[in-house]
Amino acid sequence: MHNARPERQPRRLLLSAALAFLLLASASPVLADQSNHTTRLPLWLTPTGEAAGHPTLRAGQVVNIHANGPVVFAIENYLLNGAKPMTSYAVVLGFNVGSCGGAFAFPFPNGVTLTTDANGNAHGQARITPEQVASFGLHDTDWGIVWTFVDGDGVAAYSTTCTDVHID
Repeated sequence: MHNARPERQPRRLLLSAALAFLLLASASPVLADQSNHTTRLPLWLTPTGEAAGHPTLRAGQVVNIHANGPVVFAIENYLLNGAKPMTSYAVVLGFNVGSCGGAFAFPFPNGVTLTTDANGNAHGQARITPEQVASFGLHDTDWGIVWTFVDGDGVAAYSTTCTDVHID
């Protein structure tokens, strides 16, 4: 008499191996930024964008990821869904001194431009290296940051709310 049918033995071994892998993987140290966690910031139609005829987005966001790795310091993912069709938007970061409550310091056009398709959809990404952060003297600083999407006519059409960011 057998305890288990032979065809179930490989399945049990596979399930046991998968469970062991999951337990070990969950015990691994996390290497992401410990002071500035990943944030998803919704985009909103600005009053100037509305006045210029930009539609309210069906969806839109900036995902700010601080990896603090040796090759990639941070990644910013951008998504527009339902913006003005066939329109280019430059991504401009507005820096406030110390925090969102601080005085406006400077705008920073990061060089990324999103161009929407016929449905008003676009996505893009910025990768920031540790060398770029060092060249701007931003290590160990605190800022309030607003991401704004500016059309070719200079209209700030979409924006996030301000978020406090510590740059390691």
